[in-house]
Amino acid sequence: MTRLLRAELLRIRSRRLTWVALGLVLLVVALAQLAVGSSVRPVTAAERNQAQVAYDEAVQDYEKNGETYEQQCLDEGLSAEDCATEPPRIEDYVPRTVSTFAEAGQLVVTVTVTFAALGLLLVAASVTGAELSSGAMANWLTFVPERGRVFAAKLLALVLVAAVSTAAVLALALGVAALVARGYQAPLTGAGQLVAVAGRGVLVSVVAAAVGFGLALITRHTIAAAGTVLGYLILSAVLAVVWFTVPALSGVQRFLPENNLLALLLGKHTYYTFGEQLQPDGTYVDTSVTHVISLTHGSLYWAVAVAVLLAASYLVFRRRDVN
Repeated sequence: MTRLLRAELLRIRSRRLTWVALGLVLLVVALAQLAVGSSVRPVTAAERNQAQVAYDEAVQDYEKNGETYEQQCLDEGLSAEDCATEPPRIEDYVPRTVSTFAEAGQLVVTVTVTFAALGLLLVAASVTGAELSSGAMANWLTFVPERGRVFAAKLLALVLVAAVSTAAVLALALGVAALVARGYQAPLTGAGQLVAVAGRGVLVSVVAAAVGFGLALITRHTIAAAGTVLGYLILSAVLAVVWFTVPALSGVQRFLPENNLLALLLGKHTYYTFGEQLQPDGTYVDTSVTHVISLTHGSLYWAVAVAVLLAASYLVFRRRDVN
């Protein structure tokens, strides 16, 4: 088994797509650091002065015309509660907000995991699909006729590559983000929580690699596996519009793969359902209800989904003619 695993790891390393995907992920990590720097950078003196000027003008306008604005609002038939105005706050006139390290770090982790998972899914599909479509799999089975061992070795190799590479990239991304934040004197608050999110991000990449492997075994071709994922992403974008036009279907969001994947990564995922509520006067008011997908739900969802996919792909691999 050790020799099989070593051979599979060498095959993955020799694929050009593996290194292209790694390069793209590292480029994304570098670009994400620009977002970290701009978000944790303190407000400058010039920005404070600009905010102060805008605030002073708003205060003068409020003191001079505030009552007039409220009366005009009441004259339009709105309630006193709707027409009530509050004095201006200087915070509202600062041109940008300063993020904490926890907020900026979570963005870095989420972006890094997203691109790493997509890259690993394509690498897994490419390695597996290329062997099936080129006939290399049939040749390999003449040396190792035990399909169960071959299946396990290929899957384990992809899982190891996904786990190790994602952990390394996330460590690099968070380390650089911490250095950037300290360069702007930002406290490294929430670092422990970010490490936990990054740990779950490794699981997300492992899931992506397993999905790419399973789809390629079932569909037999890299392009078919990638097309399946792309087709679902397009369908998901269409469904995002459907929730607003057909509110009765919005509850399906709880079972969408991407929402449960976000719950697995971030610890929970929030989504909304929309509807109309009948008022005493016979009119309807648009309402929204907040729903949360827990970490437990997301974990069980993907554990079952991956188990079913791998079981199906193994059965196909055991019975299919690979010549």
